[in-house]
Amino acid sequence: MTSSHRFLNSLVLIAMLSFGSPVFAGEDCTGKKRFVYQELGLKDSNSNQLLDCNWVRDAFKMLKSPKIPISAWEYEGGFRLTTKAASDNEKASLDFSLGVFSLSASKKSIFVASHPQFGGVGEILIPPIVASTDIEDFEVETSVLQGFQSINNTPRVSTGIAGYFRITGIKQIDDALMVNYINWYDANGTETDTSIMIWQANNLASSKMYGPYQLEGAAHAAGWLSEIPQELQALFEATHITGSQSNASIASRLSIGPTAFAFNPRKSVVYGPSGSVETEALLDFSMRQPLYDHSVYELQPDYRSLSLNSDGRNKMWTLSSGASYGFIVPGTRTYLTLGKSAGHESGIGYKIKQSNGHQCGGPCPFDANDSYSYYWAWDIADLLKVKLGLALPHSLQPYEHGKFPLPTSFRGLAIGGADYDEEQRKLYISLTKGDTLGKYARPPLFLTYKLKATTENAESK
Repeated sequence: MTSSHRFLNSLVLIAMLSFGSPVFAGEDCTGKKRFVYQELGLKDSNSNQLLDCNWVRDAFKMLKSPKIPISAWEYEGGFRLTTKAASDNEKASLDFSLGVFSLSASKKSIFVASHPQFGGVGEILIPPIVASTDIEDFEVETSVLQGFQSINNTPRVSTGIAGYFRITGIKQIDDALMVNYINWYDANGTETDTSIMIWQANNLASSKMYGPYQLEGAAHAAGWLSEIPQELQALFEATHITGSQSNASIASRLSIGPTAFAFNPRKSVVYGPSGSVETEALLDFSMRQPLYDHSVYELQPDYRSLSLNSDGRNKMWTLSSGASYGFIVPGTRTYLTLGKSAGHESGIGYKIKQSNGHQCGGPCPFDANDSYSYYWAWDIADLLKVKLGLALPHSLQPYEHGKFPLPTSFRGLAIGGADYDEEQRKLYISLTKGDTLGKYARPPLFLTYKLKATTENAESK
């Protein structure tokens, strides 16, 4: 990380360490620097960075924070949302929505994607969360604060995508709303348009919209949006992370594993003109360099056999895996990515008839019950090593992964979206097609989890 300025303070003298890395007298910077360099594998002789005491202090605090296990999350309860259309278009509703959503700034409502064929965003109030595992006990919220507004095929903005349009990420940033999307069947892998910006999040019906924007990383980056905790923004020289997405076709243009691209949306999107948006890949994979368990496979296995779990040893990522949300848990060393996976027990087939007689239209597990919500937890220190040029985005390994702990009554459902309320330490997740409000209605179901321990007492691994 470079610094183009020196801090001037009459009470502080600047002393230089070897190879020009500055330290501030009067602070215990030398000891912290030694610890940080050792933990990250930095050496003065191979580092071109000028790491000042502020940077060292931030890195030291992060490295002393815990990596939290999935057991630190405690199930709270859930809620349901109406599928009633807010207009004459029956698809301007939550029915069959994949569950891509984001908390509003007030945390009292969510911005959520509509039925994929409508391609819109609306805002719905969050009802009281009921502590139960029985969906019939949950409250159904009918207060639609803002009806679904299409962002595709509208004269208000150009998304740059003619067909197969799908919203993949939503985030309120100041008063604006950034929306990510993809062509979910980009057979040629050439699509680069990824985002639009709605200038007034509280006025979806008539606000100005701007776009399209092109995130560097294309489909690898055009998914969820989450904020980097304030205390880490200087380390990564970015304020937000944009990630990959699940429910997309054509694996050759997708990341074969969860991703993390650091960027500054205020500079490049909210207050910037349409066009290319610079990002920095901290976590990224491909068919040539897929995510696989290095402790299981000594050498990188053949992609096809790995993706189908042909040998039954792949517990990390298959052809039916997908990450739908990722965020840095504030006060910890954890970057938690959530989504779905399948075939870790029975393997994956393509357009096969499953154990229950269901004929699949694409890849699916041989055993119809061999699918689940999944998680991959990453050490932020590893992401920082990538930032510093000490590791490659495809070389990282999660320190923990597996089935996400859903209540028994919801097992088999896939996480379609999520968001985190730092103040309440509350994780919101959506389960795609998890609700049954009508004979044919399949909106997402919403559950919440609480971070049980304070970050100081959370279990460290």
